[in-house]
Amino acid sequence: MFGRRLVWDVEGLIGLQLSYSYSSPARLGERLTAFVETLRRALLADNPAGRWEQELVSEVLVARRP
Repeated sequence: MFGRRLVWDVEGLIGLQLSYSYSSPARLGERLTAFVETLRRALLADNPAGRWEQELVSEVLVARRP
């Protein structure tokens, strides 16, 4: 098992969201600025400190047939 803790700030989370195909700048087009501003306000309303932690855990099971 492998664990990793990620720490995100507002700009990092906005960049992450914009990296997804369904919310990429190309997909958002002229709505990009409004989307980023709305997302920034929502994130800071959720956590005014502007810092989030994420715990990622990966587990690998390796097997073979006898």
